[in-house]
Amino acid sequence: MNLLIRKHKVFLLIFLLFLITKIVSLFINHDIWWDSSVYLGMGKYIFSFGSVGLWESSRPLIWPLILGLFWKVGLDSILFGKLLVVIFSLGILILTYVVAYELFNKKIAIVAALFLSLSSAFFLFSNIMHSEIPSTFFTLLGFYFFIKKNYKFSGLFIGIAFMTRFFQIFAFIPLVLLLFYLIMKKKETVKNLFYFFLFFLIPVIPYLILNYLLYNNVFYPFLLQSFMTKYTGWVFFQPFYFYFVNIVKENILVPFSILGILFILKEPDFKKKSIAVMFLFIFIPYNLVAHKEVRLLIPALPFLYILTSYGIFYFINLFKKNKTFILALLLLIFLIFNVPNLKFDKYEDNLDLFYDYVENKEIVNGLWISNPAFIAYSNNKADELIYFPLYNSDKIDELVSNIGNAKHILINTCDLLPCPPYGNSCNQKHDDFIALLKEKFTLESFSENGQCKYYIFN
Repeated sequence: MNLLIRKHKVFLLIFLLFLITKIVSLFINHDIWWDSSVYLGMGKYIFSFGSVGLWESSRPLIWPLILGLFWKVGLDSILFGKLLVVIFSLGILILTYVVAYELFNKKIAIVAALFLSLSSAFFLFSNIMHSEIPSTFFTLLGFYFFIKKNYKFSGLFIGIAFMTRFFQIFAFIPLVLLLFYLIMKKKETVKNLFYFFLFFLIPVIPYLILNYLLYNNVFYPFLLQSFMTKYTGWVFFQPFYFYFVNIVKENILVPFSILGILFILKEPDFKKKSIAVMFLFIFIPYNLVAHKEVRLLIPALPFLYILTSYGIFYFINLFKKNKTFILALLLLIFLIFNVPNLKFDKYEDNLDLFYDYVENKEIVNGLWISNPAFIAYSNNKADELIYFPLYNSDKIDELVSNIGNAKHILINTCDLLPCPPYGNSCNQKHDDFIALLKEKFTLESFSENGQCKYYIFN
C-alpha cells in the first residue's frame, strides 16, 4: 500500500483535493435543477407504481431507478443522489487516470486528471443530479474493459451508459467499428463481437419490452426524444462553432488536443488510437444538434483531456532543453485561466411560492405543473405536465380539452414561454388559456418575478 501511494502520490493529491471540495459543495445551499427534478420524480413514480412523482416517456430509466430506490428505502433521495454523483465523478477521475496510465504513462495520466478535475463544467456538475456524470462513468468503465479485452463487461457497461443517457449510443458505435476492424485484421474473433453485442443488450432489452407494453412501440421514447431535440430548447440553440469556442474556454490548452489526435493516429498501438476514435465519435454528433450546452459535452471531456495531455507532452518533447520549464509554464497558464472560473452549485430558482403551496395544501389528484421541481420535495403526483413534451398551440389545445380534469394548476410562465418561433398562434392561445383558467378556477396566488408570472389556480 505504501508503495502504491508513493507511486501515484501526485494523482492521489489531485483526487484528495477534488474530494474535499466536493464534500464542501454538498453543504452549500442551492435549489434542485430541472432535469434533476425529472429524474427524481420518475424514480418516485416507478417505485410507487404511479401514485407519486411524474413520468416523462422520453427519458432512459437507469438514473431514475437509482434515485427512486433511495426514496423507496426511506433515505433522503436528494442528498444521497448528490452524494452518488460525487462518487461517480470521483470514479471518472480515477478511470481517466487509469486509462491514460495504461495506454501512455504516468505524466500524461496526471495532467489529464488535473485538467478534468479543474474543468469548470465537470467541477460544477459533479454533484448535480443530471445524467451526464453517471453516464460518463459507465462509458469510461466500458471503454476501460474494452482496452483490457474484456468485451462482455465492456458491452454491459456501454449498454448501461446508453440506458442512462441515450446520446451515449455514440460511444457504442466506435467500439463496434473498432471490433470490426480488429476482426478484419484477424486480431479478434467474431465471438467477441457477439459477446459485446449480447452484453450490451442486457440492460437494453428489458427497456424495449417495457416500451412495447407501455406504448405499443419499442422505439417510442427514442423517437420522442429525437423530436424534442429538434423542436424544444430553442432558447439554447447555438451556432455550429459553439463547442469549439467553449472547450477552449474550458481549457485554454485544448488546442494541443489537435496535435494529440494527429500524432496518436500515427501510433502503431491500436489501443492508443481508440482514444482519438472515441473522442471524435462522441464529440462530433453534439455539434450537429442545434441545442448546445457545455454540460452536454461532459462525456467527451475525459477523452479530450487525455488527447490534450498527450499533445502537450509530444510538443515539449520536440525541445531538447527546458522541457520541465515549458511544461510548468503551460500548466501555470492553465491554472491562471481555469481556477477563477470554478464555481459551486448555487442555483436559485425563486420558486418557493410553489414549494410552499405543494407542501401545505392537501392535494389528492388533478395537479398540473409547469415545472418538475414543484413536486421535487414532496410525495405528490403530477397528473399533467404542462410543459411536456412541447408547449405549443397543439399542447394548449390538448390542455383546454382536458381542463375538466384539473384541480390544482401551478404555472410559471418562464417555464413555458417564449413559444416556439414557428408557432404563430401560440402566444395568443397562451393568453386565452390563462384567461380560461381565471374564468374556471380560483386564482389562489399571483406574483411576478422579473418577466416571469407565477399563477396558482385551484
